[in-house]
Amino acid sequence: MADAVQTALTSPSRGEARLSHAVSQLTRRWLRLAKGEARTLDLSLPQIFLLGGLREKGHIPVTRWAEQMGASPSATTGLLDTLEARGYVLRVHDEADRRQVLVSLTPKGRRLAEKVRSTFQSHWTQFCAGIPPQELETAAGTLELILQRMDAAAPDCDARVEMVARAR
Repeated sequence: MADAVQTALTSPSRGEARLSHAVSQLTRRWLRLAKGEARTLDLSLPQIFLLGGLREKGHIPVTRWAEQMGASPSATTGLLDTLEARGYVLRVHDEADRRQVLVSLTPKGRRLAEKVRSTFQSHWTQFCAGIPPQELETAAGTLELILQRMDAAAPDCDARVEMVARAR
């Protein structure tokens, strides 16, 4: 009897299982689409994430971005070297703390980041076409609640979740 109760408490409900599977499939397909879009712009997915983060925040300390993405300092330096050489980002020392290096978009980088945002938004508009607004609101509310619970359970994964969400 105790085993049956434990199984009932730990086994996902049909709704949980369906939602988990749907989110997993959505994530895989969205990342595949995002990688394809990145390739058409001669960018990598991490570069897309960085451009999106910079578009929203204005500037990001290099070390914080590397930590959020789980990237090594050398990988981050290489990524930024490429974006800087192409004229998309600018690295400057923080005036308040000269040890801190900030990265920000150049005007060319801002145009590219906006193009990426617009492209991804048009995909979402296409995918959501015909779904009643109330259903979209319900789905968004449910996902936001799950994200809040994920943040509370594992605050260190919040940054990655946020960067992925911004790629849309």
